[in-house]
Amino acid sequence: MYKYTGALLFSAVLSQWANADVANGGFENWSGGSPDSWTTIDSGIDVERTNATVYSGSSAAAVTVMTGTQSSTDLRQTVSVSAGQTYDFSVWLYHTEGSTAARLYVNGYRNYTDYTQTGQWQQLSYSFTPSGSGTIEVGLRFYDRSGFDGSEVVYVDAFEPGDSGSGGSGGGSGSGGSSGGGSYYDTADGLSGYTLKTALHNIVRGHNARSYGDLWDFYAANDLDYYYEQDGSILDIYSENPGGSDPYHYTAVSDQCGNYSGEGDCYNREHSFPRSWFGGAVAPMNTDVHHIFASDGYVNAIRSSYPYGEVATTSAVSSNGSRLGSGQSSQGYTGTVFEPIDEFKGDLARAYFYMATRYQNMIAGWQNNSNYSDAMLDGSSDQVFEDWALQLLIDWHNADPVSQWESDRNEAAYSFQGNRNPFIDHPEYVESIWGQ
Repeated sequence: MYKYTGALLFSAVLSQWANADVANGGFENWSGGSPDSWTTIDSGIDVERTNATVYSGSSAAAVTVMTGTQSSTDLRQTVSVSAGQTYDFSVWLYHTEGSTAARLYVNGYRNYTDYTQTGQWQQLSYSFTPSGSGTIEVGLRFYDRSGFDGSEVVYVDAFEPGDSGSGGSGGGSGSGGSSGGGSYYDTADGLSGYTLKTALHNIVRGHNARSYGDLWDFYAANDLDYYYEQDGSILDIYSENPGGSDPYHYTAVSDQCGNYSGEGDCYNREHSFPRSWFGGAVAPMNTDVHHIFASDGYVNAIRSSYPYGEVATTSAVSSNGSRLGSGQSSQGYTGTVFEPIDEFKGDLARAYFYMATRYQNMIAGWQNNSNYSDAMLDGSSDQVFEDWALQLLIDWHNADPVSQWESDRNEAAYSFQGNRNPFIDHPEYVESIWGQ
């Protein structure tokens, strides 16, 4: 499903010991002009030894990135890890021009460098605690950004693992990882039904509420398209065309709404769970990034606060095929509904399951806040949704599994506000709680 524009992935030859030592992580040992224990597999990149720009030791790797074509340059190798042991992976990078971004890979894609920070070393870190013993993959990937002229040098040095009991020093969140391992969900182990839902509520409640303006910063750092067209534009769920070119592209920050008169004018903050349903601009729901997505302002206005559903008769359609219209009678609701494209139905369903769980202590009182919340919510704190809506959400969840963007966004949200969406980490929780 996913393509990666002009990418390079480094991966160390790792020992099979549980301490996961990176071989030649300091790039001190070279043979035949190549760094020992490191391999590249594509003509889009070149790696040379440098003694001039070094973070530690006497040498580093000078990586010339040449990513003018839409091709992957991936290479990964495995490292053995032990269950419950925390590994602090980190690497130092030095950007020269600011048109290539680097991303750390530790059993999944993690944090990006600040590619605009040139002429100095910066660290990427991620703390990983496996839930089981086995192997994981580690490495780096490079992406061309706006302004890339076909060749840019990025220096790499001091790729290291560790095994302390604390988190990494960089932006990684640890404590759960994209797979939801570690200790984050320990108190939910072995539970099912609404008892499990309550345990998850106690885990994810009390997050650090951010300001409404902070959402713009989150989008600019995390809701970027490195998954479809991979051009770094804002990933808008109401305009993204997964199978081809997007109808328009938004640049982070500069294309924030603002006023709009039609689709393609600007992007804003879409409360997928409409804020009128929980009483307006009320904290912390109003700024909870787990359900607030970047979206075209005009299409956001068309969606309004209608429930999600599957359309029978269309009254409006966005350029990517998201539709507004009457609901299908076979699904049990014929009022006006908004139907996103299939690519994001599971994402939105899992956002709704999160809301039902995070706000379990108050959501029973939201049913009568609007006609549309009444249509979808059943006034309870356990099932939460009307039968038709619950079945719809379960169907969307099952038909559209968790994507890489969704996992990455969950990691970023954990760093941003301090809690996770359990149904991204553990999709099976939906069946365990609601699946009868």
